Amino acid sequence: MMDVGLPGPIDVRGGLLRRSLITENTTVPTRNAVLARLGTLVGIFLTWLFLLYQIGHNLPAYEEEIHLPTSFDDLKSQSVVLQAYSSAHFYPVLTLFTLVFVFKQTFSIPGSALMNILGGLLYGFWAFPWVSLLTAIGSTLCYRMSQIVIGEFIVARFARSNLGYLRRRVEINRESGNLFYYLLFLRLFPFSPNWFLNVASPFVGVPVAPFFFSIFIGLMPYNYVCVQAAATLAQLDSFADILSIGVLLKLLSISTIALIPALYGQKIANWIRGRTSDQSSKGNQQA
Repeated sequence: MMDVGLPGPIDVRGGLLRRSLITENTTVPTRNAVLARLGTLVGIFLTWLFLLYQIGHNLPAYEEEIHLPTSFDDLKSQSVVLQAYSSAHFYPVLTLFTLVFVFKQTFSIPGSALMNILGGLLYGFWAFPWVSLLTAIGSTLCYRMSQIVIGEFIVARFARSNLGYLRRRVEINRESGNLFYYLLFLRLFPFSPNWFLNVASPFVGVPVAPFFFSIFIGLMPYNYVCVQAAATLAQLDSFADILSIGVLLKLLSISTIALIPALYGQKIANWIRGRTSDQSSKGNQQA
């Protein structure tokens, strides 16, 4: 049976952090090594930010003032202008949108809902599969950057969630053959700390392929809700109108779908094998 435990809180002040988050095989780096890793991370961040600035700065001019929305009200006030500008300069805007979206996902910067709505505003329904793919790509880049640049020691030192707890859950579900369903459940569950799952997964035994596809599939319902909200943007006052209690309950209901194969898949398989075996036995007896 699949263990569906979620990453729990930890005491970041005491020894529990050191005991539960850092494995025996984790190499404790020197201070200079830690600073070098953090410096590399900052360098990548600033380089990408500079690239985005250059692309945005060199976009074709427009008769009205326009900028990347930073809030829900900002998006509403610019919606007509943004749509007109995107229609006039489709590919430059799509390029900037794609790079900004992946940038925010890679560095776990809040605002995915705003970007999803913006995508729906600019590209309609086709934004749904596109932002789902970009979410998976950006999260996978975050996975790789955490694995290669940041390192387990830094994640264990600064992440305010229990890496050791998640590692045990991953091991349990891998042994039972339910790892993908567990990962899918975590992404479908609307209250999972996605940023932590992205940076922690390389160090708890999650392979990159199931990581990618669990995000691509698991966050589709959330992405769809946000993209579709663009169609009624003028009637909405805040994000709370999009992710209402009713919507959250629907997302919770959808997340249970991921549990069905894990909880009942083996029983169904055994029942099918039993039925097949009984029919074969009856056939042999009649022969």
